[in-house]
Amino acid sequence: MRAKRFLGLSVAVFVALLAATSVESAQSRAPRFLVTITGTQHFEWTLEDSTSACSFKGHGEQSETFGTARPVKVIAPPARIRADRYKEFQAFNGRGWGRVVPLAGRETRVYDVLKAPTGQCQGMRPEFKTDCRGTNPLLPRAGVAIIRDRRQVALHVPVDTPWIERQPKVCDIRLFDLRNIFLAAVFGLRIYKPVSGGTFENPRAKTLRVSYSVRYCVDPSESSDFEIALDTTCPPPRAGQRGPVLTGNLRADWAVTFRRTR
Repeated sequence: MRAKRFLGLSVAVFVALLAATSVESAQSRAPRFLVTITGTQHFEWTLEDSTSACSFKGHGEQSETFGTARPVKVIAPPARIRADRYKEFQAFNGRGWGRVVPLAGRETRVYDVLKAPTGQCQGMRPEFKTDCRGTNPLLPRAGVAIIRDRRQVALHVPVDTPWIERQPKVCDIRLFDLRNIFLAAVFGLRIYKPVSGGTFENPRAKTLRVSYSVRYCVDPSESSDFEIALDTTCPPPRAGQRGPVLTGNLRADWAVTFRRTR
């Protein structure tokens, strides 16, 4: 009986080692690249109340620049893979291989009071009463995952990946905290687009590129001083719309370049 258990254990260990070797061998044959990512995002909004007992107007502007500090090693996933498998590139983060391409950058935010509050403004949120401005770096471990669907790729920020400080010490205004409202601090994600310059499997394709650009507007009928609704087309504020009216626009642009190393 003991000999049978030992034989069964030996077979299990052999199978596990064979599977691990097969995975490592498949990964070693996979196309490898150095990836460079650059991106910008600009969010601008105006909050105005001229119909209620409290009258005021303020303007906010948030600009972000981000990208890889240096080219990052990545391994492309197979072109065709089981439908239940996540098709992410593997990225080297300096300590080991993972799913996120590290990014660095900063966010700058500015809020200006264009019209000082007048009237009965007891219920006005205090952060809208004074000018403020500040700059915040991207947090450590900030980055994006790259997802593949055959020749198309998309970007994705996993929910456990930080971006910027949610409540910075300076200019902490809820309307700047996009991740609190949309579960993402940046836009242009989950949009699949084909790479130009060839395919990942073609060794003659030395440089592959893809870019993303999105434009959104703030829907005033669905937004307020603590909520933002974005859409690709937005109606003007309704005549006589009461309470703080929020308008604005957001633009995000990404560029991704893959340079083949194998």
